[in-house]
Amino acid sequence: MPKRGRKENGGDKEGEWHQYKPWVQEEAPDVLCLQETKCAAPEVPPEVRALPGLPHQFWASPEGRPGYSGVGLLARHEPLSVTYGIVSPQGRARALLLRARALEAAPGGRGRAEAALGRALKLQPGLAPAWTRLGEARWRRGDLDGARGCFRGALAHGEDAEARRLLSMALRGGGALGESLAQAEAAVRCAPHDGRSWYVLGNAYVSLFFAGGQSPEAARRALGAYAQAEKIDPAAAANPDLHLNRATLLQYQERYGAALEGLARAAALAPDWAEPRMRHARLLDYLGRLCTLLSNRGKVRGKRLRGLLGSLPPSLLGPLGGSPALLGSLRLGANPGRALLGRVLFSLTPEERVPFTLGVADGAGAVAAVSVFNAAPSWGVLVGDALGLPEPRLRQHLVQHQGKTFSFLGIRVATPLALVVNGRRPPPLGRGPPPACSAPPPPSPAPPPPINGPC
Repeated sequence: MPKRGRKENGGDKEGEWHQYKPWVQEEAPDVLCLQETKCAAPEVPPEVRALPGLPHQFWASPEGRPGYSGVGLLARHEPLSVTYGIVSPQGRARALLLRARALEAAPGGRGRAEAALGRALKLQPGLAPAWTRLGEARWRRGDLDGARGCFRGALAHGEDAEARRLLSMALRGGGALGESLAQAEAAVRCAPHDGRSWYVLGNAYVSLFFAGGQSPEAARRALGAYAQAEKIDPAAAANPDLHLNRATLLQYQERYGAALEGLARAAALAPDWAEPRMRHARLLDYLGRLCTLLSNRGKVRGKRLRGLLGSLPPSLLGPLGGSPALLGSLRLGANPGRALLGRVLFSLTPEERVPFTLGVADGAGAVAAVSVFNAAPSWGVLVGDALGLPEPRLRQHLVQHQGKTFSFLGIRVATPLALVVNGRRPPPLGRGPPPACSAPPPPSPAPPPPINGPC
């Protein structure tokens, strides 16, 4: 593409061709377009043909009408092709597509751009890139159904990875997660070496994870898609959205170190984007407050602490039955057939409200952070409540990031319905919402894909 160009009325007054030489020397355009040359090609003045740095010249004027109209194109580099004469409907359609691209970048030009795309499709209904850009235009003004229809229109005329990626995003925004995933997978098959396709596939799996039961397989596939995008495409590796979305999933999995690294990377790639910096600071604050509360046992001390921990009879396990295990007797990982009984010393909820975190001490005074996921907004426990945890899965967290270290024992609980509080199961109040996972925004104006290029 040319770096710089200029369009001029060239032949309004005889003898004024010389005025362009200083400008050409100073600006060094890649392309100079002249109109109203008012001369045939053999009559072009030699001082014009000698303009510095523009050796490739093409001239056209009406036959049989000397001195009327005329155009010229002067280029620094030889064009791939040049077409003379009246443009075909297909050529006009492509010109309208390029005009729409330019209008999208102009203030107040989006409506005119959408109109140009509509005219282009009337001239050439099979021009898939025009369907794609028209879909983007409709999405930006809130017509999600219209956008999806346009992306399907592009695919009706041939395979197109960009149309499939955009359709996947638009379907995900409308809640059609299964079809969104299918379109993302098709985009990868169409363009397996394009990191954008793998990125959209990762996003589709993340959405399916949060809305579809939090399947470990969906999480694994999402992380694999993001890793493949980074591996094959440097541009994808520099995409701050990729790092932010992956960090959202990693934080939900309590892989806090990797989540912090992802948020920091997103913030570094997009210094003006507030969200990754804010979430990075919030996660650091959450981990710092959690470790402080665990170390001082939620500021429950002395006689009150001894009283709470000294009154933990096995009957408080309620329907779990058996004898309670101490934290020190549990192994890291799963503990089938065991049940932990302790007292709630504090509760802590991050800004995102997931997870609902409890500090729990067993009868020997050992403490652990119990992360409760999928809790309804009305669910909660009080300091001093007895908490029974069946088959606790114990994890030693060690997070080192930017000179800070956070170390604590953690137990993850998928739902509060698995817990026993003061000897009783909690009432079935329903699952809480997953963490906020924003729908994809309308696409921003971007250069169109090649007009007739492969998918």
